[in-house]
Amino acid sequence: MGYRYGVSQMKKMIAAVATAGAMALALGAATSAEAALVLVSPCNVSDISPTAEACAGWYDGNLLNNPGIADQQAALATLGFVWDGNWAVVDATKVGPTGGNAYDFAGTLDGTAFIGVHKGKGGRTGFEGTAFFKVSGTGIDQFILNLPGGSSAVIYVPNGGGVIPEPATWAMMILGFGGVGTALRTARRRKELAI
Repeated sequence: MGYRYGVSQMKKMIAAVATAGAMALALGAATSAEAALVLVSPCNVSDISPTAEACAGWYDGNLLNNPGIADQQAALATLGFVWDGNWAVVDATKVGPTGGNAYDFAGTLDGTAFIGVHKGKGGRTGFEGTAFFKVSGTGIDQFILNLPGGSSAVIYVPNGGGVIPEPATWAMMILGFGGVGTALRTARRRKELAI
C-alpha cells in the first residue's frame, strides 16, 4: 500500500524541507557567532600533567558554566572535538583541586578526553582564564595543573565513552540488561502462545 502525492503536494513538502534546512543553518550560524573568545595568555600542553596532546586557551573569564556553552563549543572545535552542548553531563564531572593543584576524577579515563580548566589570578602577576586540553591515555584518574590559582575543571568525553564506570554503575547496567532479556523472552513466549 503506497502513498500518492500530487505535484503541488510534493512542491509543498520540498519547500517545507528547504525552509527547515535554512532555519537550521541560520540557527547554527547564530550559535557560532555568539562565541567571542578572547585570548588572555597562550596555553601550553605542559600546563597540566600528564602532558596534554593539544590545548586551546587561556581564554578570558570562567567559561565552564551553562551560559558559556557556545564559547566552550568554539574552543573545543579548535582541538577537533565537536561537543553537543549537553551541559548537564559535563557539569556532573566538575571537580576542584584537592591540594597542590591536583584534580581527581570520579572514574578512570581511558582513551581520548578533553578537559576544561578554569584558573584564577593566582597572585598579582597571574591571569584569570579558561583553557581546554586534549588528553589520551589509559588509567588516568587525576591531573595536576602546573600553574597557580587552579579553580574548577570539567571533562568532555567524545561519544559518551572513555570513562570506566564505577562498580555500582556496572551493577545497574547488568540489572538493566537482565531486565531487557527477561522482557524479550516474555514477549516471545506470549507471541508463541498466541499462534
